[in-house]
Amino acid sequence: MNTFLELSLWNGLLAICLGISVPGILIVFIIRKLIVNKITKQHERVGRLLFRVTASLLALLISLSYANEKIGYNKVVNSLEVEAAIIASVMLKLKLHRSELAEQIRQDFVYYVEYTIDDGWRKVIDDPYRSKMWGTIYRINIKTRALPEDSEMQKLLKGSIIADTDAVTKTFQVRVYSSYFHLPYLTYILAFGLLIVWCFFAVYRLDIVSVSFLTLYNIFLGVLLYFVIMLGNPLVGPLKIDPKPFQTLKEMGLEKLPF
Repeated sequence: MNTFLELSLWNGLLAICLGISVPGILIVFIIRKLIVNKITKQHERVGRLLFRVTASLLALLISLSYANEKIGYNKVVNSLEVEAAIIASVMLKLKLHRSELAEQIRQDFVYYVEYTIDDGWRKVIDDPYRSKMWGTIYRINIKTRALPEDSEMQKLLKGSIIADTDAVTKTFQVRVYSSYFHLPYLTYILAFGLLIVWCFFAVYRLDIVSVSFLTLYNIFLGVLLYFVIMLGNPLVGPLKIDPKPFQTLKEMGLEKLPF
């Protein structure tokens, strides 16, 4: 499945559409051959009714699955935006703290942003807790606890900096949880539903037009299923999320705040 996720957009669409359309046509022809001499007018009426109902239900299920996976995808996108905003905020507080250790932490946050941009989610997927991002955020957590409290201002800033660092750590975990391969559970229901739809379609007389219509329906479901799978795995594939909020931070000169 990892190989499938790494295919380009058009290759992935082609693979999943062929993977649904070809078996669909073969199964319809096989079922039609088995029942052609036994089917009656009543069987045709029942089969056509059940085909329409089942095909509509199948499309509804995959649409619901798409919506559900899109919510999870947006959750990761939102976590990146929130994380970038928190980093910008904590960098200002570190400047205001005006201590040597605060400057070290500020530089570590710059490294963290750069590592996240350069990694492309590879380490997050392969070994997140041995990645440079995790090592840096771990080091930041240790250092923030050691910030000096020589004045009331520093004491207040330290508490806020620790809270922001904890928030960044949590948003990093969102990406870690999203790095594991996820096949929507409705996929199994859809596979069974497709088999039933193909069986019911066999009551129709097969010709070039009817087979073409069935193929177009299969392609439509294949395209939807492809995007459902891609949205369910937001850190890989052609639809993977870019660290755009972090890139914006870097382009704006995060390490050169005017303080």
